[in-house]
Amino acid sequence: SVATLLGDESDALLAALARESPVSIRLNPLKPSSIAGERVPWCVSGQYLPERPSFTLDPLLHAGAYYVQEASSMLLEQAFRRTDLVEKDILALDLCAAPGGKSTHLASLLSPGSLLVSNEVTPARQGALMENLWKHGRANTVITGSAPTAFAALGNTFDLVLVDAPCSGEGMFRKDPFA
Repeated sequence: SVATLLGDESDALLAALARESPVSIRLNPLKPSSIAGERVPWCVSGQYLPERPSFTLDPLLHAGAYYVQEASSMLLEQAFRRTDLVEKDILALDLCAAPGGKSTHLASLLSPGSLLVSNEVTPARQGALMENLWKHGRANTVITGSAPTAFAALGNTFDLVLVDAPCSGEGMFRKDPFA
C-alpha cells in the first residue's frame, strides 16, 4: 500500500494528488502579452493561471507568446542558473527535446551568442518540436533527429547537455485517475 511505501508522507501525497492540478504557463520574453497570474517562484517567466482557458482557441498560444508547461518542469531554470554557463556563449544539447517545452525554456535562458541543438530521435515527435521552437522565435536553435549514441563521436563538444529521458508518466497521476 501507499502508506507502507511512504510512511508518514503518504497522507500528504494522497491529499496533493486529490487536489485540482494548477494551470501554469511560461511566458515568452520575446513576445510581450498582457497575461497575468501568480508567479511561479522558481521561474522568472512562469505564471500560475487562476483558471484553465481554452488554450486551443487562444491566438497568443499560437503566436508563441507563452508555452503551457507544468511548473515542476520549469525547475530547469534553477538548475541552469547554478552552472557557471549563465551569460556565456555556449553550445548546448537537449537530447530528448520534443515537444519543446524545455528547449524553448533553455533557449530563452541562453546568451544570444549561444546555440541550442534540440534533438528528437522519434520522427513523429519532431513536428511538434519544430513548431514550438519556430513559434518561440529564437534564432539560436537547430533541430536534429539523431540517436543519442551518434553524439558520442563529438566527444566533449557541448558545454551543457540536457536529458529529460522518456518519463515514467508520474505527472499523469494527478490528471488521469487510471494512472
